[in-house]
Amino acid sequence: MNIFKLSLFILFLNLTSGSFAQNADAAATDGKKSKKETKFTEVVNTDSLPASELLARAVNWVKLENNRYEKTNGVTTASKAECIAKFPVKPKELNPECDYTGFVSLKVIVECKDNKYRYVISQPIHVSKTGKTNAGNLDNAVPECGSMIMNDIIFKKIKGEANKLAAIIIDDLKEQMKKDSKGPGDEW
Repeated sequence: MNIFKLSLFILFLNLTSGSFAQNADAAATDGKKSKKETKFTEVVNTDSLPASELLARAVNWVKLENNRYEKTNGVTTASKAECIAKFPVKPKELNPECDYTGFVSLKVIVECKDNKYRYVISQPIHVSKTGKTNAGNLDNAVPECGSMIMNDIIFKKIKGEANKLAAIIIDDLKEQMKKDSKGPGDEW
């Protein structure tokens, strides 16, 4: 009878061990949490403008200087123009507990086709002047410098400010894309 109980126990152990094993797909997804990427994008239709004219307008926008932000790393290909817009940021408090003075940079891509263009504003990154309070990529859940140095409220303030700055870029870009690439003509 002991052999029968032992063999029954071993059979039961083998059958149930498969149900307690981890699934390979579940183990792979637990380690990689998909983070939400901040991206502002829109397709804007225009009235019968060729892609070359829209691209020239986008290149003019990239070259145009602005008092509120600086554009760097301007690159142009056959159908798109891109740059990185940098905005200065600083705390509005007199003696802040976390001095995050520095800049927020956003990557701006303008892709052009006949009669329409698409802009994509992504990759918000904060870098401080001192280097001690870098928030890094604003899509992350925790700032690069750590939550002990920069608390959650300040991190959310910087994220909100980056969203406002993206809206400023969108307004400037749409306004510039309405203007002729050759500028005002000398018609008389």
